[in-house]
Amino acid sequence: MRTEILNILEELNNPANDFAKKSYKVVTETIKTLFAKQGEKLGYCTAAHRNLNIFLDFEYDEGEWLFDLVWYKMNKNDDQIMTSIPLVLESELSDKTFGGLKVDFDKLLVATSSTKVFVTTIHEIEIKKKYIQKAINGFTEFRNGETLYLIIWDENFDGNFILEEFNRK
Repeated sequence: MRTEILNILEELNNPANDFAKKSYKVVTETIKTLFAKQGEKLGYCTAAHRNLNIFLDFEYDEGEWLFDLVWYKMNKNDDQIMTSIPLVLESELSDKTFGGLKVDFDKLLVATSSTKVFVTTIHEIEIKKKYIQKAINGFTEFRNGETLYLIIWDENFDGNFILEEFNRK
């Protein structure tokens, strides 16, 4: 999954996007749409809150589940049976504080068999990163070798996105 996430970051960091001047709603929508498109390429369905039609060539409207975005796969022989949830994503860009992260981040830990992605702003990032590592180390079901991907939006400078990876230490 790391390669797919890096591909999405490359697209997000395209200078033509100029995210430093965009609202968090547009940024969130862009991130969700890029993840939904990548999931579709890999053969997954996407569950997420309805998009704002920023991308006229791509739509999703499965509705939001526990997470802001979920990739899932249904059984080929019985479309009522879910077979996997390979990726879950939570995003908090509107509340830039540690408290904003805390409200949504802990949900990711319950997705024990999925790749976990959290998107946040650079505001209070050292406090946020310290908490994420502490939470991963303390959560007994976070497996050795498992990775949580943190996407950081530097909305203050150039609008670029940075990827950080967290493992149990």
